[in-house]
Amino acid sequence: MISDNRLKIFVAVAECGGFTAAAHRLKMSQPAVSQSVASLEGEAGVELFLRTRSGVELTGAGQLFYGYAVRILSLYESLSSELTGAGVLPEQTRLPLGGGRSAAVSVSRGKIEIEIIGK
Repeated sequence: MISDNRLKIFVAVAECGGFTAAAHRLKMSQPAVSQSVASLEGEAGVELFLRTRSGVELTGAGQLFYGYAVRILSLYESLSSELTGAGVLPEQTRLPLGGGRSAAVSVSRGKIEIEIIGK
């Protein structure tokens, strides 16, 4: 599947509310997750997360970045499906809710489905 691991890592940190929890979800080391996010922040030139003792929260720029990241990952998934002949998956959008949670919203066969992800 075509993808960008740094975007997957960023989204996991945002949804899990911390680097350690995201590392567990992704089966990666916590330093590798931190390094990936630091790389994205350096490239973007902005801080994407507020780091606290209890975890992380998206900054304003991080919320904007999150919206684009989940859409890009969804497009990668759709592209991969089309390339393998599996057809297009239903469009899904993730919306940040704060506190490491998000809502996955999709439309399938005329029905709207909403799933809360995270803590």
